[in-house]
Amino acid sequence: MEKDSPVFFLIAGEVSGDRHGADLIKELRKLYPEARFKGIGGDKLKAAGMELLYHNSRLAFLGITEVVKHLPFIRRVMKDVKEELRKGVDAVILIDYPGFNLKIAPYAKKLGIPVIYYICPQLWAWGEKRVEKIRRYVDLPLVIFKFEELFYAQHGIEAEFVGHPLTEQIHITVGKEAFFRKHQLPIEKPLVGLFPGSREMEIRKILPVMLQAVEMYQKKQDITIAIGAASHIPTSLYQEFLSGNSDVPLISGDEVHALMKYSHVGLVSSGTATLEMGYLQTPMVVLYSVSPITYWIGKRLVKIDTIALANIVIGEKVVPELIQGAMTAEKVLFELERYFQNPTYYNSVKERLSDIQKELGPPGAASRAAARIASFLNQHPPQEI
Repeated sequence: MEKDSPVFFLIAGEVSGDRHGADLIKELRKLYPEARFKGIGGDKLKAAGMELLYHNSRLAFLGITEVVKHLPFIRRVMKDVKEELRKGVDAVILIDYPGFNLKIAPYAKKLGIPVIYYICPQLWAWGEKRVEKIRRYVDLPLVIFKFEELFYAQHGIEAEFVGHPLTEQIHITVGKEAFFRKHQLPIEKPLVGLFPGSREMEIRKILPVMLQAVEMYQKKQDITIAIGAASHIPTSLYQEFLSGNSDVPLISGDEVHALMKYSHVGLVSSGTATLEMGYLQTPMVVLYSVSPITYWIGKRLVKIDTIALANIVIGEKVVPELIQGAMTAEKVLFELERYFQNPTYYNSVKERLSDIQKELGPPGAASRAAARIASFLNQHPPQEI
């Protein structure tokens, strides 16, 4: 690519994608110092210098019913994105978020814009109907799990494994004692970390169950709790469920990883957080709940029997998953008791979680992805696609 000041359009509709996208921008700037970045993202992409067309918090819908309810807004966003693409960009970089991104890819391709998919959709989980869209509309698929490279190869698609960005995003600089002291946590008590997700609807469904379970367990053993809070979610939402108990610390930002590491056990909403917890080898209980219709549709589409990324990467159900109707305080309590009362079980889970670090590849995913994008664009400028 000869252009010294390319324009990149990124779409990261989720919190994890915002973080991965910000890291990618930093690496692309080293190769294109004059580059301009615009698109859909969150606070981290904005801080990295991207001009936000929309903040992704406005697109944080959980499940089919939420999406249907907001269809007019989603259509407006899509219309605005297409208008931006018509103004001219040098490459579109899609980050996960397939429901939206796989509708934008064909339009960008039609305009002759190179389409790069960084963190390809989990088609191995949701069936193979969308594979053809990747084949037809994505020029450079970049994947972050080793097994995904093989999956795409089996479908005749040359995807490239660049490693998982998580390996360079977890930086814990504070020791356990200093962390406990800072957040006024008694170090002599076991800590249970609660990670109820990053969407309002998700938090409203999952946090009350988590709190009820730990409240029941606190009657049996003296434990302490802290909540891993999403930075973009108002504190008032968490306080709504704490019944005025201001002693429970809300920990956000980079310190969330420290909370994950120093928790004896984590209660965590299904998603990227399960992978982060697993990477740090903290045993966990995974919770997941969506609307009945979303679950009904999902059961018919999902091709794997586990939902937690930690379990998927390991290749078997190592940590317990409480899904939909099984997500009750009583069942969370049962799993908590297993961890606390059965050291052999606890240590075996901890040991199995160590496999995750081996599967994610070495640090440097964003750097490798940026280098591959630059190489591709040098060979395939927009007018040649």
